Amino acid sequence: MLLLCGTLIMTLAAPVVATVETAIADEQGSFRFELAQVDGPRGLAVQGYLYNGLPWRITNVRLHVESVDENGTVTTSSPGWVVGDVGAGGRGWFYVPVSSPAATYHATVQSFDKVVLEPPRFEAP
Repeated sequence: MLLLCGTLIMTLAAPVVATVETAIADEQGSFRFELAQVDGPRGLAVQGYLYNGLPWRITNVRLHVESVDENGTVTTSSPGWVVGDVGAGGRGWFYVPVSSPAATYHATVQSFDKVVLEPPRFEAP
């Protein structure tokens, strides 16, 4: 009986997970990054701004920063967070420690929570 219930739950939950992952992939084009490598008080890091092109105020924004060498190969990756909420058309600051310097960095949004639909407030880059 427990096996049957577990199988039923997994069958129903799988499409929900795929839908969430697809939604984030579709919304990646709504995010823009401005970032730079810095030598911070705790070592090497990438800091900058995430620009939110969505019509929602978002929060709990989780980032993934990849370190890329001169050949375009990802050498390491680091998780991070945007500080606070990011309004529609607004920007939010982030600081992500990295393990070693790279030729360039590539950031993506891994997840976020929608707070409220709001009119966009565009900030200057």
